[in-house]
Amino acid sequence: MLKDNNILFIVNPISGIKNNKLLAKKIVQILNDNDINVNILYTKYKNHARQHVCNMDNALYQSILILGGDGTINEVLNGILLREDDYLPTFGFLPGGTGNSVLHDLNYLEPISALEPILNNRVKYIDVMALQFSNHLEYSINILGWGLVSDIAILAEKLRFIGQMRYDFASLYYILKLKKRDCTLIVDNKIYTDKYIFLLIQNTIHTGKGMKAAPNALLDDGLIDIVFVNKKATRLQLIKLLAKLSSGSHIRSEYVQYEQIRKIKLLPTMDEAVNIDGDVKNQTPVEVTVIPKKLPIYY
Repeated sequence: MLKDNNILFIVNPISGIKNNKLLAKKIVQILNDNDINVNILYTKYKNHARQHVCNMDNALYQSILILGGDGTINEVLNGILLREDDYLPTFGFLPGGTGNSVLHDLNYLEPISALEPILNNRVKYIDVMALQFSNHLEYSINILGWGLVSDIAILAEKLRFIGQMRYDFASLYYILKLKKRDCTLIVDNKIYTDKYIFLLIQNTIHTGKGMKAAPNALLDDGLIDIVFVNKKATRLQLIKLLAKLSSGSHIRSEYVQYEQIRKIKLLPTMDEAVNIDGDVKNQTPVEVTVIPKKLPIYY
């Protein structure tokens, strides 16, 4: 039990179905009933959580609890790991976003049941991916996507006014375009140069809403899972392939290469945006390296 432990509870009130404020009150009551002290931060703008944890006093909190989506988790992760000191609180995750990819891997999709490892102080260490761009470093515990998956995310954001259907429209549009990009991949000690439709670099099994994009991934195996789709796939084959993501059976396709590695460098012929934990930002080239068992989490 985390009695007398001070927890910072970061809540993204507009993430997911946008009822996180009400849910947060219930969670705080449960924690208080178990003699756990909680201070709440409701995020008000993009990168609010990142800025707050990056600059706060490292003596204030032993744990950080996050109610939000994968993007909120990413903000807090980078705010902590990019600090100038060695402060490393234990992270707790509660499902409050749209995709909740990390929570799918942890199998905690109901917020109240996700409190169980926190109340019982059950901790494990998971891997982190270090993302080295040309002029800065970032971190992720989920996914980096390039190619078709980034194109879809960019267009879907512009179509936000049409609701959840925006992803279907964006996906169909870019499948019909079927853009194939020239790229060199340096994978551990191997070099691949070809045209690719998309690439996923994952620490988690899941991406999006429960899609098993990297079905063999483990959060603490010291490996990165990569999935890349080659130029031979036609539009119809790509549609069939994407339909198999929910089960993870896409990795058996002749158009997919799936590997478990420790380092990958992505070198497209043109600099392009990448999708990091659901947010499209930064530009290639990028080198991704696994840091084994770096982050303590309640599990």
